[in-house]
Amino acid sequence: MIRHWRAVEGDLSRDHQVTPDQLAAMSTRRFLTLISGLSDQARFPRLWQATPRRVDDPAEIARITGIPTE
Repeated sequence: MIRHWRAVEGDLSRDHQVTPDQLAAMSTRRFLTLISGLSDQARFPRLWQATPRRVDDPAEIARITGIPTE
């Protein structure tokens, strides 16, 4: 998320009229709620989905895929 912070700030400003000061004081719950409610025009969700992830931990792979570890 840090990699795409400018998109996060821009999307929150445009979609929810959040100022930088409001964002700095925002709770995690509120932040995640606003991120999940971004419009189709938002840049951050597209950037996030295109960000490669490397997962080596079997428990994390199981959580992501839903396939239990053995």
